[in-house]
Amino acid sequence: MKLKNRILFLLFIIFMSIQNISYAIEPPPTQEEISGEAAILMENETGKILYEKNAYKKMYPASTTKVMTALLALEKLDLDKKIAVPSDFPQVDGSSMYLLPGEEFTVNDLIRALLIHSSNDVAVLLAMEISGSVEEFAKLMNERAVEIGCTGTHYSNPHGLHDDNHYTTVYDMALISREAMKNETFRKIVAEPILILEPTDKTPEKRIYNNTNRFLWSNEPIVYKNQYIPIKYNAVDGIKTGFTLEAQKCLASTGIKNGIRMIAVVYKTTEYDVFRDSRRLLDYGFDNFKIVKVLSAMEELGKEAIKYSVQKNLKYAVTEDISYITPIDAEVSYDKKIELDELKLPIEKGQKVGKATITIGDDTKEYELVALDDVESIFTFKHLKELIMSKETNHIKRNILTGIIVFVILLIILRIIRANIKRKRRKRRYKKL
Repeated sequence: MKLKNRILFLLFIIFMSIQNISYAIEPPPTQEEISGEAAILMENETGKILYEKNAYKKMYPASTTKVMTALLALEKLDLDKKIAVPSDFPQVDGSSMYLLPGEEFTVNDLIRALLIHSSNDVAVLLAMEISGSVEEFAKLMNERAVEIGCTGTHYSNPHGLHDDNHYTTVYDMALISREAMKNETFRKIVAEPILILEPTDKTPEKRIYNNTNRFLWSNEPIVYKNQYIPIKYNAVDGIKTGFTLEAQKCLASTGIKNGIRMIAVVYKTTEYDVFRDSRRLLDYGFDNFKIVKVLSAMEELGKEAIKYSVQKNLKYAVTEDISYITPIDAEVSYDKKIELDELKLPIEKGQKVGKATITIGDDTKEYELVALDDVESIFTFKHLKELIMSKETNHIKRNILTGIIVFVILLIILRIIRANIKRKRRKRRYKKL
């Protein structure tokens, strides 16, 4: 019996040890384990940075530039619009779809060629269509980058061919990728493993291109965690590769696993290491973190007593979901500080009524508060009438309320009469003068 108890106890210890191991948080990759000169891992929903290496260092983006070009094309052009290649269209170096003068393509197919095949000539055609020239389009790119929040980015062209004055950071590239992934069409295109374009009157054969992002289709092996695995990773559904001699291999990638979308950017590394590095970062995020929704948009956060109101209270809420990314073994709590504006009745549903300062862990952020319902004054004819007509109002109260209404009406009439008398007196004085 004692031996049996010892065995059971030993099994229990082993079981608990396994449980602890399964929920242990892995340390982030070391700087040496990521071969890229610069790298970052960002959780998409919250924008939280989970890993960084030279995140704000000036880097050459190569064709990851085309994420911004595509975003602007999606924002500025009708997808069904047809664009003809002009007769004086310039020759563009590097990866090309070999556009011929007179060929016509829809904007949608051009953006697909831009993102899937990484066509430099398409980037120039879209830039000319939107802004008239590459130079003017670069200005638009820079303006949009600032709007997104980039502080270390400057564009000189729409394709990423090397220019000393064309640069970004992996942090900025993660911000741009996050913004682009908000667009449904962009998300659909960057997830396509292959592009097939029908023949044109100038090009009699189909154009067929594999996506340059081999995460989507390639069975070529890479060494990952001391074993050979295919590059293809089912969790990944975008975004964009890049290469020039100066930039070397670059990749902005994203994927969803365990209900979390991660964005990884790796710059300046080698052919296969760019996929190994990116997968190491993505898996670090997938395996070790969870998203916790702390507050839901338009869900009552609190209420405030409002004097002389029909509803008696103002109920308020934040206008957006508030989530937090945290290690999988951590509990999440939050502190809130509510500051309401100076409120005057009536208050309309959806009206801004103050702000909430929410602190989760080491993050503090302010959010707008809005009213969840209309809040009306009791001193309105509509409300007084409803009280008088209500079955719940007894005879005495009804008489009192009727008296109050009559009194208020008389006061208003008296004010009108007094105002008219004063006006007539002023007119008489004016005539005497």
